[in-house]
Amino acid sequence: MKCYADYPFYTDKYHGRMDEADFQRHIITASQYIKYLTKGRSDRYDGDELKYAACESADVLFSVSRSLSGMGEKKSENTDGYSVSYVTQGKDGETSEELSNRKMNGVIRKWLLPTGLLYAGARCGHAYKH
Repeated sequence: MKCYADYPFYTDKYHGRMDEADFQRHIITASQYIKYLTKGRSDRYDGDELKYAACESADVLFSVSRSLSGMGEKKSENTDGYSVSYVTQGKDGETSEELSNRKMNGVIRKWLLPTGLLYAGARCGHAYKH
């Protein structure tokens, strides 16, 4: 499995704040999702856009996992009957996987659409452009 960014790139260039263990866990899933969306063409691409897309996608996965584990941002708290509400990122009825995929799709499109990696059409095979 090819990961599209490493931890030094994540911290030094992308300026991410995850610790290395969390980064290693999420970059694998983020990279595989990018490979899926690009139909494997991302394995042959070397541009930094791919690395930034992978880093930001890993951050999305980390953010969603934190909000699901109750470590998200508090929305309100009531001490009388002890009730805490957290800010939710998802839409009503949306699973965590659907939320992650929706958010990663936006991130990946932002970084990779200009590269042509997300192009889903067929090419004719000629060397010249149409």
